[in-house]
Amino acid sequence: MTPDLLNNLLRGSVTAVMNALLLFTLTKSKYGRNGTIVAAVIMFVTDITSTMYLYFNADLTAVSHSNLLTIILLGFLLKPLSKSSIMQWAFSYLTTMNVMMMIVILSFQIGMLLPFIPHIHSLSRLILFLLVIFLFHRYLLPLYRSAEDNWPIFSVLVICLSLMLAYPFYATTDIIATLQSYSQPLLLLVVLVVASYGTIFYSLKRLNAMHALETENLSIQYEKTLLSQAASTMAQKLELMDKVAEQNNLASHDRRHVYGMLLQLLQQGETEEAMRCLELQLATKQPASRVYCENKAVNAVTSYYAEKAVQHGIQTTINLKVPAQLPFDSLELALVIANLFENAIQGVLRIKDCRDRVIQLSCVHKNRLIIQVVNPCTDDTILNADGLPATEEEGHGIGTKSIVAFAAAYNAELLYSIQDGQFRVQLLV
Repeated sequence: MTPDLLNNLLRGSVTAVMNALLLFTLTKSKYGRNGTIVAAVIMFVTDITSTMYLYFNADLTAVSHSNLLTIILLGFLLKPLSKSSIMQWAFSYLTTMNVMMMIVILSFQIGMLLPFIPHIHSLSRLILFLLVIFLFHRYLLPLYRSAEDNWPIFSVLVICLSLMLAYPFYATTDIIATLQSYSQPLLLLVVLVVASYGTIFYSLKRLNAMHALETENLSIQYEKTLLSQAASTMAQKLELMDKVAEQNNLASHDRRHVYGMLLQLLQQGETEEAMRCLELQLATKQPASRVYCENKAVNAVTSYYAEKAVQHGIQTTINLKVPAQLPFDSLELALVIANLFENAIQGVLRIKDCRDRVIQLSCVHKNRLIIQVVNPCTDDTILNADGLPATEEEGHGIGTKSIVAFAAAYNAELLYSIQDGQFRVQLLV
């Protein structure tokens, strides 16, 4: 085997194998690493087989023509190895061809500058291909995926670049003379193609950043709106509970008068009348009033939902250590407690056995507040991909969104978990 033939075969082998690696770096392989290996083998065997006769005759111009046709045919052959759509695959395939033709031009120019280095064409191609693959893996792949997904916008540009790069290879009758005589225009063409792809990636990066910022602003605005609406609802509930408390105070005042009247009746010997008054008092349901913690807002909502749980036959174990003064709005924390308690009641009511309907609510204050709610749940209770309770029922899940918004606003740690039939929520503020 002559040195020229060895150089040609080595250069062709490097190009074929590295083309496959670049192609399956850009596109999504259906079979992972094995798919890439198969593609590399197919491209290598096809390229060497189709051009071996031309290499023996040292006809590099015919080799360049043959390679272009072979690459087009391989595009159809290798498509089943990719998960991308046909148009996405075509976009990636054209990009791979563009990179390959630019590297061929650059490696030839490097070869003319450094002719004294053995196998300089093959070595320079290998280095340039590895550099491009590294840049895509390290920096450009997310941006390229975005360009690939939006291929209708960029497809005309990529096709035009491919035609401009292919023209010097296909239209010439002497590829060596063309690469030598038109080295400067070809290098300018390479610069133009690189600048075009760079503009695409830079534009996508700016657009993605602007979209991410806009999405974040909308999310913050949504959380503020949600907290504002929830706080307004909670304020109405607290106002209603204040009225109930006032009524309780009036009832307590009235009971003192009743006790005085009973005492007078007993002193006067009116036993039957006193008994009738006591029966009337016992028949009247007296609202329960209990202090769970020092914080008035949290205590109010806890009392409200604890009474609501009792009305549904649910047992409650409540242990709250919430100070009167908090570093944030007590009303917002009361809203979180209310949503947690209400969600727990809804979850427990789905339990068929009434004896298992128990809710445990606790909150301790050790530099930070640690809130925990534990209740039994049904087997179909699951968490979604974000670790939040999954629900498909219309109108449900708003309370959870409010809790998530509170956690995000105060950089709190929120954790939902399901284990051994127990649904647990932990919030560290």
